[in-house]
Formats: sequence, C-alpha cells, structure tokens
Amino acid sequence: MSYSMIGIISLLIDVIVYVLLSDLFLISKSLSKIISFILASINSFIGNKIFTFKVKSYNFREPLKFIFLYTVSLIANSSTHDFFLNAFDGFQPFIIASIVSIMINFGGQKLWVFKNKNI
Repeated sequence: MSYSMIGIISLLIDVIVYVLLSDLFLISKSLSKIISFILASINSFIGNKIFTFKVKSYNFREPLKFIFLYTVSLIANSSTHDFFLNAFDGFQPFIIASIVSIMINFGGQKLWVFKNKNI
C-alpha cells in the first residue's frame, strides 16, 4: 500500500469526522477540523509505518517525531483552515488546509520520522 492510498484513507477519515461533527453534531468547524485531523493522523502513522515505509521494528523515537511533526502540521492545518474559512464557503478551506498538511507530512515522514528506513 502506498503513501497515496494511506493518505486517501486518512483524508476520508478526516472528511467524514469533520462533516459528522460540524454538520450533524453542530460542533464548530474549527474544533471539528482539529478533532478530525487528530483521528486521521493516528491512521496515517499506523498505515505509513507498516505499509508505506515498511518499518517492522519499534523505535520509541518514531512516535515522538511523528507527534512533533503532526503537531506542527496541525497548527498549519488549523490556521490555514481558519484563515480561509473567513474568505470561502463550503469545503474550500478544508481542501486548502489538507494540501498544506499533505506537503508538510510527507516531507517530514520521508526525511525525518522514517529517515533511516528503506523507502
């Protein structure tokens, strides 16, 4: 399974949770985006560790690096989402924020979190 496939699954988790929380449960779009991002991130770590980067060993630094990377990505994602929420309606802020996160996350995982692994 590739990074793209894991990304698509994580994006689906992100979208579904975001829509359920914001539209069905009427939680603010900002908080809904943070929660959906965190749940999608958990899927991303597990999927990319096992399938994309094929890491079979456990290294306690990987989850710590991943958490740091995704914290930075969450800040960028949430800030981007909230900034564009003021300018656009619909899913445009969600899409723009997701693109920003994808770039940060792939680069960070490939070059730092799973750096010493065969890619």
